[in-house]
Amino acid sequence: MIHHVRGVVVEKSAGRVVIEVGGLGLEVLVGDATWRGVGGPGTEATLKTHLVVRDDGWTLFGFASEEERAVFRLLLGVQGVGPRLALAVLSGVPLLELRRAVTEGDVDTITATPGVGRKTARRLIVDLKDRLGDLPGGEADVTFLGGEIAARERDDAVDALIALGYPRIEAREAVRRARGEEPHEGEDLPVETIVKSALRRL
Repeated sequence: MIHHVRGVVVEKSAGRVVIEVGGLGLEVLVGDATWRGVGGPGTEATLKTHLVVRDDGWTLFGFASEEERAVFRLLLGVQGVGPRLALAVLSGVPLLELRRAVTEGDVDTITATPGVGRKTARRLIVDLKDRLGDLPGGEADVTFLGGEIAARERDDAVDALIALGYPRIEAREAVRRARGEEPHEGEDLPVETIVKSALRRL
Protein backbone atom coordinates (compact mmCIF):
# COMPACT_ATOMS: atom_id res chain seq x y z
CA MET A 1 0.00 0.00 0.00
CA ILE A 2 1.29 3.46 -0.90
CA HIS A 3 0.45 5.63 2.12
CA HIS A 4 1.39 9.01 0.63
CA VAL A 5 3.47 10.70 -2.03
CA ARG A 6 5.65 13.79 -1.66
CA GLY A 7 7.37 15.41 -4.59
CA VAL A 8 7.32 18.08 -7.28
CA VAL A 9 4.23 18.67 -9.41
CA VAL A 10 5.17 18.30 -13.07
CA GLU A 11 1.68 18.25 -14.61
CA LYS A 12 -1.74 19.42 -13.46
CA SER A 13 -4.93 19.01 -15.46
CA ALA A 14 -8.60 18.47 -14.67
CA GLY A 15 -8.96 15.75 -12.06
CA ARG A 16 -5.31 14.68 -12.05
CA VAL A 17 -1.81 15.69 -11.08
CA VAL A 18 1.53 14.11 -11.89
CA ILE A 19 4.04 14.21 -9.05
CA GLU A 20 7.67 13.34 -9.61
CA VAL A 21 9.17 11.29 -6.80
CA GLY A 22 12.81 10.22 -7.14
CA GLY A 23 12.71 10.53 -10.92
CA LEU A 24 9.45 8.59 -11.19
CA GLY A 25 6.31 10.43 -12.33
CA LEU A 26 3.21 9.26 -10.48
CA GLU A 27 -0.20 10.07 -11.96
CA VAL A 28 -2.66 10.73 -9.14
CA LEU A 29 -6.39 11.20 -9.61
CA VAL A 30 -7.84 13.80 -7.22
CA GLY A 31 -11.15 15.41 -6.31
CA ASP A 32 -11.93 19.08 -6.80
CA ALA A 33 -11.00 20.23 -3.29
CA THR A 34 -7.62 18.52 -3.38
CA TRP A 35 -6.97 19.69 -6.95
CA ARG A 36 -7.50 23.31 -5.95
CA GLY A 37 -5.07 22.92 -3.05
CA VAL A 38 -2.25 21.53 -5.18
CA GLY A 39 0.05 24.13 -6.69
CA GLY A 40 1.07 24.31 -10.33
CA PRO A 41 4.07 22.67 -12.01
CA GLY A 42 7.28 23.25 -10.10
CA THR A 43 5.66 23.35 -6.66
CA GLU A 44 6.00 20.65 -4.02
CA ALA A 45 2.97 18.64 -2.96
CA THR A 46 2.18 15.95 -0.42
CA LEU A 47 -0.91 13.80 -0.83
CA LYS A 48 -2.39 10.94 1.16
CA THR A 49 -3.05 8.13 -1.31
CA HIS A 50 -5.18 5.07 -1.94
CA LEU A 51 -4.06 2.51 -4.51
CA VAL A 52 -6.68 0.57 -6.46
CA VAL A 53 -5.31 -2.57 -8.12
CA ARG A 54 -7.31 -4.22 -10.87
CA ASP A 55 -6.58 -6.61 -13.72
CA ASP A 56 -6.53 -3.75 -16.23
CA GLY A 57 -4.13 -1.57 -14.25
CA TRP A 58 -3.23 0.26 -11.06
CA THR A 59 -4.81 3.62 -10.24
CA LEU A 60 -3.57 5.98 -7.53
CA PHE A 61 -6.04 8.35 -5.88
CA GLY A 62 -4.83 11.34 -3.85
CA PHE A 63 -6.27 13.38 -0.99
CA ALA A 64 -5.29 16.55 0.82
CA SER A 65 -6.31 15.23 4.25
CA GLU A 66 -6.60 11.98 6.14
CA GLU A 67 -10.31 12.62 6.60
CA GLU A 68 -10.93 12.97 2.87
CA ARG A 69 -9.18 9.65 2.29
CA ALA A 70 -11.17 8.03 5.10
CA VAL A 71 -14.48 9.19 3.59
CA PHE A 72 -13.35 7.90 0.19
CA ARG A 73 -12.71 4.49 1.72
CA LEU A 74 -16.09 4.50 3.45
CA LEU A 75 -17.74 5.31 0.13
CA LEU A 76 -15.98 2.34 -1.49
CA GLY A 77 -17.77 0.12 1.02
CA VAL A 78 -21.18 1.20 -0.27
CA GLN A 79 -22.70 -1.22 -2.78
CA GLY A 80 -22.58 0.20 -6.28
CA VAL A 81 -19.92 2.82 -5.52
CA GLY A 82 -16.57 2.33 -7.23
CA PRO A 83 -13.46 4.50 -6.81
CA ARG A 84 -14.24 6.96 -9.59
CA LEU A 85 -17.81 7.47 -8.40
CA ALA A 86 -16.54 7.87 -4.82
CA LEU A 87 -14.16 10.57 -6.04
CA ALA A 88 -17.03 12.22 -7.93
CA VAL A 89 -19.07 12.35 -4.72
CA LEU A 90 -16.18 14.03 -2.90
CA SER A 91 -15.91 16.53 -5.75
CA GLY A 92 -19.63 17.22 -5.89
CA VAL A 93 -20.37 17.43 -2.17
CA PRO A 94 -17.91 19.12 0.24
CA LEU A 95 -17.13 16.99 3.30
CA LEU A 96 -19.10 19.06 5.77
CA GLU A 97 -22.12 19.15 3.46
CA LEU A 98 -21.83 15.40 2.94
CA ARG A 99 -21.90 14.90 6.72
CA ARG A 100 -25.02 17.05 6.95
CA ALA A 101 -26.71 15.31 4.02
CA VAL A 102 -26.06 11.86 5.49
CA THR A 103 -27.18 12.91 8.98
CA GLU A 104 -30.39 14.53 7.70
CA GLY A 105 -31.12 11.95 5.01
CA ASP A 106 -30.86 14.62 2.29
CA VAL A 107 -31.03 12.52 -0.86
CA ASP A 108 -31.28 15.53 -3.19
CA THR A 109 -27.88 16.93 -2.20
CA ILE A 110 -26.16 13.61 -2.85
CA THR A 111 -27.92 12.93 -6.14
CA ALA A 112 -26.69 16.31 -7.43
CA THR A 113 -23.47 14.40 -8.16
CA PRO A 114 -23.57 13.07 -11.75
CA GLY A 115 -23.89 9.29 -11.77
CA VAL A 116 -25.48 9.01 -8.32
CA GLY A 117 -29.13 7.95 -8.47
CA ARG A 118 -31.63 8.08 -5.65
CA LYS A 119 -31.26 4.36 -4.88
CA THR A 120 -27.49 4.70 -4.48
CA ALA A 121 -27.89 7.89 -2.45
CA ARG A 122 -30.30 6.20 -0.03
CA ARG A 123 -27.95 3.24 0.34
CA LEU A 124 -25.06 5.63 0.97
CA ILE A 125 -27.02 7.42 3.69
CA VAL A 126 -27.93 4.16 5.43
CA ASP A 127 -24.39 2.76 5.25
CA LEU A 128 -22.59 5.92 6.37
CA LYS A 129 -24.98 7.42 8.92
CA ASP A 130 -23.37 5.72 11.92
CA ARG A 131 -19.80 5.74 10.58
CA LEU A 132 -18.92 9.33 9.69
CA GLY A 133 -18.59 10.24 13.38
CA ASP A 134 -15.64 7.85 13.74
CA LEU A 135 -13.46 9.60 11.17
CA PRO A 136 -10.03 10.92 12.15
CA GLY A 137 -9.85 14.57 13.15
CA GLY A 138 -6.93 16.97 13.01
CA GLU A 139 -6.78 18.07 9.41
CA ALA A 140 -10.57 17.93 9.17
CA ASP A 141 -10.95 21.40 10.67
CA VAL A 142 -9.03 22.87 7.73
CA THR A 143 -10.97 20.84 5.20
CA PHE A 144 -14.25 22.10 6.59
CA LEU A 145 -13.47 25.72 5.65
CA GLY A 146 -14.22 27.50 8.87
CA GLY A 147 -16.64 25.19 10.62
CA GLU A 148 -20.37 25.57 11.20
CA ILE A 149 -20.63 29.30 10.42
CA ALA A 150 -19.04 28.93 7.00
CA ALA A 151 -21.16 25.85 6.26
CA ARG A 152 -24.36 27.63 7.21
CA GLU A 153 -23.48 30.61 5.03
CA ARG A 154 -22.62 28.35 2.12
CA ASP A 155 -25.95 26.54 2.43
CA ASP A 156 -27.90 29.81 2.66
CA ALA A 157 -26.11 31.15 -0.40
CA VAL A 158 -26.85 27.99 -2.39
CA ASP A 159 -30.51 28.12 -1.33
CA ALA A 160 -30.70 31.75 -2.46
CA LEU A 161 -29.41 30.87 -5.93
CA ILE A 162 -31.80 27.92 -6.20
CA ALA A 163 -34.65 30.28 -5.32
CA LEU A 164 -33.56 32.43 -8.26
CA GLY A 165 -34.00 29.45 -10.55
CA TYR A 166 -30.47 28.03 -10.84
CA PRO A 167 -29.97 24.23 -10.67
CA ARG A 168 -28.58 23.01 -7.34
CA ILE A 169 -25.34 21.62 -8.78
CA GLU A 170 -24.59 24.88 -10.64
CA ALA A 171 -25.49 26.96 -7.59
CA ARG A 172 -23.23 24.93 -5.32
CA GLU A 173 -20.31 25.14 -7.74
CA ALA A 174 -20.71 28.92 -8.13
CA VAL A 175 -20.79 29.39 -4.34
CA ARG A 176 -17.73 27.18 -3.92
CA ARG A 177 -15.80 29.26 -6.44
CA ALA A 178 -17.03 32.50 -4.91
CA ARG A 179 -15.80 31.54 -1.45
CA GLY A 180 -12.44 30.42 -2.82
CA GLU A 181 -11.76 33.45 -5.01
CA GLU A 182 -13.06 36.36 -2.95
CA PRO A 183 -10.53 38.44 -0.93
CA HIS A 184 -9.98 37.38 2.69
CA GLU A 185 -10.44 33.73 1.86
CA GLY A 186 -11.26 31.63 4.93
CA GLU A 187 -13.05 34.43 6.80
CA ASP A 188 -16.79 34.31 7.40
CA LEU A 189 -18.21 36.32 4.49
CA PRO A 190 -21.77 37.70 4.58
CA VAL A 191 -24.26 35.61 2.62
CA GLU A 192 -25.07 38.62 0.42
CA THR A 193 -21.41 38.94 -0.58
CA ILE A 194 -21.19 35.26 -1.46
CA VAL A 195 -24.39 35.36 -3.52
CA LYS A 196 -23.33 38.47 -5.48
CA SER A 197 -19.96 36.94 -6.20
CA ALA A 198 -21.52 33.63 -7.20
CA LEU A 199 -23.96 35.33 -9.57
CA ARG A 200 -21.02 36.75 -11.51
CA ARG A 201 -19.91 33.18 -12.18
CA LEU A 202 -23.24 31.88 -13.45
